[in-house]
Amino acid sequence: MARCVEDDVAKGYLAPEYLEREILAPSIDIFAFGVILLEVLSGQTPISRGNGTEGEDELVLSEKIKVILESENADELRVWVDSALGENYSFDAAVTLANLARACVEEEPSLRPNAGEIVEKLSRLVEELLEGEEQLIISESSCKPLFKPAATSSTTM
Repeated sequence: MARCVEDDVAKGYLAPEYLEREILAPSIDIFAFGVILLEVLSGQTPISRGNGTEGEDELVLSEKIKVILESENADELRVWVDSALGENYSFDAAVTLANLARACVEEEPSLRPNAGEIVEKLSRLVEELLEGEEQLIISESSCKPLFKPAATSSTTM
């Protein structure tokens, strides 16, 4: 992909080992997948310019998430998550995905998870979300009556 596209945005998907030494390995695909996860979560492009002022450096999404997660500031992460999602997402799931993406964009290729580990983590996350939905449905239905009792008449014979 990177060889086909020469613009700066494509470079945002490229692992450091490819940019520096043109090393081809499965770990560069893991890096690109991590960047895609970050795009989905944030709604941002892999590389963006600052606010257009001269001398402002590029903002690299894979670096930005490292700073946010290291700060351990939940509000900063909430602001970073794509506002188009509104409040219709699990913040815990977003944190899990952000941490997975962060692992995928590690500078050192050997520290990145392999594809099997990614599938396992994503599968576990989906299971947890589905279990959470079932519990929510059960707890909501157990709090509400299934039907309203019929009004009793006080007629006597």
